[in-house]
This record gives sequence, C-alpha cells and structure tokens, in this order.
Amino acid sequence: MRWGKTFGKGIAHGSVADQISEEPAFLYRPILLASASLGMLSILLPIYARQLGASATAIGGLFSVFTGVLLVVRPLTGWALDHYGRRPLLLLALTSYVACMLVFGRSIDLPYLYAGRVLHGIGAAIMWLTLRTVVADTVPDHHRARTMGRLTEQGARGSMFGAFFGFTLLGFLPLAAAWQWSFLGYAGLSLIALVQTWRRVPETKADGQPGVVSPWDISAIALSALVAVVALAEALIGPVFLILLTDRFELDPIMLGTVMAGGILYAFLPSRTGAWGDRIGRYRVVVFGLALAAFANGSFPFLPSVWVLILVYTVLVAAWCMVTPQLDALITSRTSPLNRGRTVARYEFVRGAGAVCGPLVGGWLYDEWHVAAPFITNSSLLLLTAVTTMVVVVYSRTKRAAGSKRS
Repeated sequence: MRWGKTFGKGIAHGSVADQISEEPAFLYRPILLASASLGMLSILLPIYARQLGASATAIGGLFSVFTGVLLVVRPLTGWALDHYGRRPLLLLALTSYVACMLVFGRSIDLPYLYAGRVLHGIGAAIMWLTLRTVVADTVPDHHRARTMGRLTEQGARGSMFGAFFGFTLLGFLPLAAAWQWSFLGYAGLSLIALVQTWRRVPETKADGQPGVVSPWDISAIALSALVAVVALAEALIGPVFLILLTDRFELDPIMLGTVMAGGILYAFLPSRTGAWGDRIGRYRVVVFGLALAAFANGSFPFLPSVWVLILVYTVLVAAWCMVTPQLDALITSRTSPLNRGRTVARYEFVRGAGAVCGPLVGGWLYDEWHVAAPFITNSSLLLLTAVTTMVVVVYSRTKRAAGSKRS
C-alpha cells in the first residue's frame, strides 16, 4: 500500500513541479537527426533480411553482432571520454552513423546488412555513452532521470520522423528500393547532425587528470545484475517479435507500422516517468515497469486479434518508458567527474553482456522449441527480477532503519 500511495503521489505532482533548468538542450537536435533510421531498422530489418533469405537464427545474428560491437566498443569509449573529452567522441559517433547509413543504403545481400550493423554498433556505443556522460556532467542527480528520459524522447521523435519518411516511400516503391532510398536520406540527416555538433556542442569534461575507478561493492554488483538481466530478457524477443507478428497475423509492412504506433509514447512519456523516479524513488518505478513488461511480453503469442495486440504493445512501451530512464540515472549516480566515462562504460558493458546472447537464444527458442518460448522466458525473467528487486529494496530499507534506531 505504501508503495502504491507513493507512486500515485509522484504521478500527480512530479511531472509538473520538478522542472529543471540545467538541461543540455544543445544535444537534442543532433540526437533527433541521427536517430531517424531507428524506426525503419526496428520494424523492417528482420523483414528485409528474411526477404534476402535469412533464417530466424541469421536474423538473430544481426541483432547479436550489434550488441557484440557495443560490448567491445563501450569500454574503449569510457576510457577515451575520461582522457580526451566528450565532444571528440560525439563527433566520431556521428561520423560512424553517416558511414553506416551509406552502407545500409547499398545493402543488396546479407553481408552488407552485417557490415552496416557493425558500423551502427560503433556509432551507437559511442554516441549514447557520450550523451549519458554529458547529462551526468551538466544535470544534478536529483533531476537526472527526467533528463535521461528527454534523451530517449528526442531519439524517438527522430525515429518517428524517419519512419514516416521511409513508410511513405514504401507506399510507392518495392521494399528493397524503399529501404535503399530511405537510408541514403538518413545518411544526409546524420551528416547535418555531425555539422551541428561541430558548431554547437561544447566540451563538458571536468578539468583534471582521470581519477581511479572505484572497485565493485555490493550495491554496484546488485545494480549490475539488474541491468544485465533486464537487457537479456529484452533482447530475447528483439528479432522474433516482428517475425511472430508476420507469421501469425500475416501483417504487411504498412499494418506493422500501425501496430507499432504505440511507440509514440517514447516521444513524450520517458521524461515524465523519469520525473516520477526522481521524486518517489527510482527502484519503485523500475519494479512497476518490469511487472507491466512481464505481463505484456508473456501475452503476445496468445492474443486473439490485431487490435488487442496494439493495446498490449502500447502497455509494453509504457513499461519501458518507466524502466529505462531510471536505470540510466541509477548508473550515472554512481560516478564522479574525473572517472565518469569509465564508470558508466562499466555498467554499459554489463548491459551489453546481458544482451549479446539474447537474440541468438531467442531465435533458437523460436525455431527449435515453440514460437511462444522466447516470450514466456522473457516474461518469467522480468517478473522474477521485479520481485527480487522489490524484496532487496524493502530489506535494505528495513536494515537501514533498524541500524538508525540502534544508533
């Protein structure tokens, strides 16, 4: 009851009252432009790969190679952020995005798609780690989840703009032609983002020599385990979700876009749910979001109609809008100015380790066991994680309260 009352209070007051002034608005337009390709990639990459003859396992490999690149590049990025600063790394990330979009624009077989995913992984690893580090540099901890949510919103808005462009082309051109022309357009937008970053984004790194990264403690291990399990569960269904929709409901690409319309919540909800976490406690919002995601993902293979599917998918998007800003803020709250890049990279490495095997395992479960197996596994992991997190948080608070009374 106490958790529910606190959550309701945060919803009622947190999103309006807790406005912040220390917002890195200079980041928002480059994020929006560089994210234009994400909608087409998330919806059409498995479908386009299948048209090129890829199996479910090969499609899972497209997702795993992306997370594998993240796993390798993030530690190097963290070291470079602490030694060379934030601005050069952001410029490098956007250069990689331009190259990635050009490769995707020329994709005529599966090796091209894999090459594009490698470049995309390099750009994404550097860009998002740098962005979160800049937010930690410029925004106080008690407002940070809201600003992390704002980053997600800008990426979502860019993705929707790019998806509108791509699906408009898809209405007039075959899938292969629409894919290629869309990504050539995204390359141009990424180039504009690169120029704007060069002109407008300042350096936010603190002066001084890089500090020593603190060793793991029990709370850091617990947070790392939470981040890794959530990433693993989410990645299990990444490549097979759209395959399930096309196999079971026989949806064409245009109808798929309608199903995914619930993703519009990403364009405005994360900063608000981030504000709830800043106000009432981030772990509370994480637990509630994980429980919602478990319900949604576990029900997907058994839904009776497309309209119910749209409703449940919207619930899933709302759940991830709750979880993601809180985890990003929790990670950056454990940093100091002179070791921030490496500390954030350490948690991001753990997140990548959790996600790297998920797509391959999900594709294997889908092909070899049952179409529902990845979704039930995902739901079970998320529900177990939510319950465990709630128990650990309650136990920690009880233990601290008992220690305060004794002292």
